[in-house]
Amino acid sequence: MVYMGSKAKIADYIVPVIQSHIAVSGSRTYIEPFCGGCNVIEKIKAVNRVAADKNEYLIALFRHLQKGGKLPETVSKDEYDRVRENKERFQPWYVGAVGFLASFNGRFFDGGYAGIGYDRGRKRDYFRENSDNILKQMRRGGIAGIDFMVKDYREFAPKGCVVYCDPPYEETKGYECAKGFDRAIFWETMREWSRSNTVLVSELAAPSDFVAVWEKETNRSIKAGGHSRATEKLFVWSGK
Repeated sequence: MVYMGSKAKIADYIVPVIQSHIAVSGSRTYIEPFCGGCNVIEKIKAVNRVAADKNEYLIALFRHLQKGGKLPETVSKDEYDRVRENKERFQPWYVGAVGFLASFNGRFFDGGYAGIGYDRGRKRDYFRENSDNILKQMRRGGIAGIDFMVKDYREFAPKGCVVYCDPPYEETKGYECAKGFDRAIFWETMREWSRSNTVLVSELAAPSDFVAVWEKETNRSIKAGGHSRATEKLFVWSGK
């Protein structure tokens, strides 16, 4: 699924790292407290898989599709604006479909309408392309069996699990989902969880007591027509 900060392009690299930790630890439960577009968890093999996010509309959309629900054929600019301004009048899964699939880079009504556009003179229906992507994701079967939850990461109290966290990055301060995100509390929570779980964190940088176990330079979309280079990393707590 197209999603702001999606790990779709690097999932094939980080999934084996996470999977190796599941194998070594013997953990039966795998948790993603910031599941986003589920591009990582869909590839993970574990007895129990839990995907959580604070955005109720994102979780409602995945639950809807998990049950075999359909997506709208099209979303016009007028419909996009109507749903954005009146979320309470629509079913949560539909708000999720419009907000994520018809917004630029999956930035839930925060990136502008991207339903129809032009790329080098070629007309593109971005909503249809994004819909096709998430439907392909469903057909691959990796979403089946995932336990979806609307939950803040701080509500978890994992024990004996493998936990993968992909929080809003430090540089995404302007994004709606990153506003109010307390990084000091986040990293302290990661330390606490790491005492009784295997915890891996995706970030560009981390406090000095976290070490990178994997890294790769990648292209990242920052706005319409703009990209930057960054080194994605997976961190674990050193215990020091």
